[in-house]
Amino acid sequence: MTDAQRRSFAEILDQLCTSPPAGQVRLTNAALADVIRARGGTITHTYISQLRKGDKDNPSCRTIEDLAAALGVHPAYFVGGRGELRQGESPRWRPESLRRLSESVYPTSRGPFSPEEVASRISSGGQYGSISASYVRELLTGVSDNPRLKHVLGLADFYGADPAYFFDDELAARIDEQLEARLAMDKLGVNTVILRATEQAPSQGVRNKIMMALVRALKPDADVEDVIIRACDTEPPHLAEDDTKE
Repeated sequence: MTDAQRRSFAEILDQLCTSPPAGQVRLTNAALADVIRARGGTITHTYISQLRKGDKDNPSCRTIEDLAAALGVHPAYFVGGRGELRQGESPRWRPESLRRLSESVYPTSRGPFSPEEVASRISSGGQYGSISASYVRELLTGVSDNPRLKHVLGLADFYGADPAYFFDDELAARIDEQLEARLAMDKLGVNTVILRATEQAPSQGVRNKIMMALVRALKPDADVEDVIIRACDTEPPHLAEDDTKE
């Protein structure tokens, strides 16, 4: 989903308040603030009003989670993900998703991006505000666990990931499997061979056939092949190509 296609936070919040999902009641700003406070959160009706109007547009993850819980939707819904909550779910910001991207998404010709590189790229565009290398490092290590919306979107954009990946366990499980397969293929040199064998990127179906033929020829460990086979059965996650990061 492009930035143009993604609805603003204000639009989504206002729609949830005026036209709530089935089974949920319509809430005024004051009533919504009361529900959040009753659940242990801290938010004022004035701030909710500012968010709905777009006067404020950079809430923290904790605020997003509190609003989502009070409105009966998944927090991923505010960043273009699913809205339905599964029974027993208590979704939160997933710091492990950022660590997984940091460890997995980088050009094969080099190692992972440094916090300085991540911060510089995100801050330079201006779209996502400013973020420091030290704060990126704190998010990676778990010292900080409450990033603001623009930082979440900036990190997602940098790594070419769906922002919902940072909140949705189901989506994260699928993407993590794809990332695991990608790392296995890089370790075996499969991706390099595929790129050299074709002048243009092959279709997904052709790529899978080439990949499996190479994997079988290389005779990797059974568990590695199993990961790759499972990855071939699903569409790859929305991750940016490596060459855009160089």
